[in-house]
Amino acid sequence: MNRNISLYLATSLFLFSLNVNAEEYKTTGEMTTEERIKVSDSKGEYIECLDESAITRLQTQNDIRVVADHSMKDCAPVLEDLYDYLTAANYAPDATKGFLRSISNRAVNKLLSNLMMFAAARPK
Repeated sequence: MNRNISLYLATSLFLFSLNVNAEEYKTTGEMTTEERIKVSDSKGEYIECLDESAITRLQTQNDIRVVADHSMKDCAPVLEDLYDYLTAANYAPDATKGFLRSISNRAVNKLLSNLMMFAAARPK
């Protein structure tokens, strides 16, 4: 009987220690006002950076895909800073990457749309 109690106690302590060591991440639904402002500011900064970079590249490059690609590379540090901020605030890294990918995809799709309209209106 003493052996069964020891085994039960050891198993219980092991399971309890697993539960204590599990890391709890915040979800995007739990963002504070300050974090939402940071995300909004970073999103605006990223879009502005994409636009400025694209305008600069259009002067030397005709292929809008190349322009968009270089613009994304030029502006990646903005999203990297936001990623660092959110992971430091205890948001799950994988969820944060998906969230930032969504921001990037929307901004680049809008950029490509604008670049296609510009290319169509440009005299040949």
